[in-house]
Amino acid sequence: MSEEVDVLVELLRDFLGHEKQHYESKGQISFDCPVCADEKGLDGGDGKGNLEINYSKHVYKCWNCGETFGTQGPLGKLFDKHASKAQKKVYNLIKPEELKQKDVLKPILRLPEGYTTFEDSNPRFIPHVEAMRYLTSRGITNEMIIKYKIGYTVSGNFAYRIIVPSFDKDGILNYFVARAWIKNKIKYKNPTAEKDQIIFNEGLIDWDKDIHICEGAFDSFFLDNSIVMLGKKISDLLFSTIYEKANGNIIICLDEDAWTDALKLYHTLNGGRLYNRIKIIKPPKNMDVADLKGQIDEYYYEIK
Repeated sequence: MSEEVDVLVELLRDFLGHEKQHYESKGQISFDCPVCADEKGLDGGDGKGNLEINYSKHVYKCWNCGETFGTQGPLGKLFDKHASKAQKKVYNLIKPEELKQKDVLKPILRLPEGYTTFEDSNPRFIPHVEAMRYLTSRGITNEMIIKYKIGYTVSGNFAYRIIVPSFDKDGILNYFVARAWIKNKIKYKNPTAEKDQIIFNEGLIDWDKDIHICEGAFDSFFLDNSIVMLGKKISDLLFSTIYEKANGNIIICLDEDAWTDALKLYHTLNGGRLYNRIKIIKPPKNMDVADLKGQIDEYYYEIK
């Protein structure tokens, strides 16, 4: 292997652990997927080795969660999500020049093919009826649908999914959540945009009011002035933005099955200018944020 490849492989080992397989002749190496491990609540990996990296092409994919959680794409994306700042810096130094040029020209995100709001859709159209039935079953109201510009599509790669768009502070689309309402599809399908590089619906956040932090877009509908993490972990961008801009209290509202992650988030945020302004709720067993129907004051948990 060349010196640059040696350095790259060591960098990968530094933040992904020891490889499960390594085919030097093909330039391929596999590790436990950190996203799969997080979803299973495992700190030491799940032992499956589903994260495959082709370091000659600088691409990666998890064969288990690549489609569901977007764990695939250019290798720089993997470093951005899971490596330290020092490791990212070293990777950027050894990254091929042609990849650096591609990073400059990021594609413009667009809403999926066929996206339509419920307001603009025929209420007698069968997919409209089915999608509305699903939203109603989740307790989502017409007011929520209008406020968050919730729509759906029946065509293209995101067919038969509810679409929840996200817009930045300037009103520009920066992400969307696509949730299937029929049973024979994977629940969630992510766009190619990097969710760690955006703040979901930043244009709706009032930084002077109390802020509720939650896992998913559907949780946020039931919380006043909420921020969606799009997962159980807070991104570096979201952390730094909250630290700099938040002037009220921060209320952590993760689902019951993410209590350990909620505690970690509490201790991450509770420092500096945010000290003593972090609160946390603990939902009852087998309940999530949406089940609380906005009555979160009853579930505050005191950290001693």
